[in-house]
Amino acid sequence: MNKKGGPVVSISGADDKKLAAALIAVQSALWVAIEALSKFQEARDQQWFNDLEEVSLNEAKGTVTTGISIESEAESLKFGIDVLKAILHSKRVQLGLAAKP
Repeated sequence: MNKKGGPVVSISGADDKKLAAALIAVQSALWVAIEALSKFQEARDQQWFNDLEEVSLNEAKGTVTTGISIESEAESLKFGIDVLKAILHSKRVQLGLAAKP
């Protein structure tokens, strides 16, 4: 855990192919987790999803990397956040939830 209480992830030997495979695995896991969570939220309005989206994006934006240039970090982080937004949007649509106001 880091100072903020978030996970610290260190992956050595990562190349483009490994990172792409990891992204697919994480996307699939997130998709399944949100699907399972939605089953517990059926009686509630969509606020649970809005809250999940907000927390997820805030955590992703707070990611800190080491060992790469600030430019590479910014570009990579933007890409990761864009992927997260796309996953959340797709799941929102699949669950039939309205767009966040």
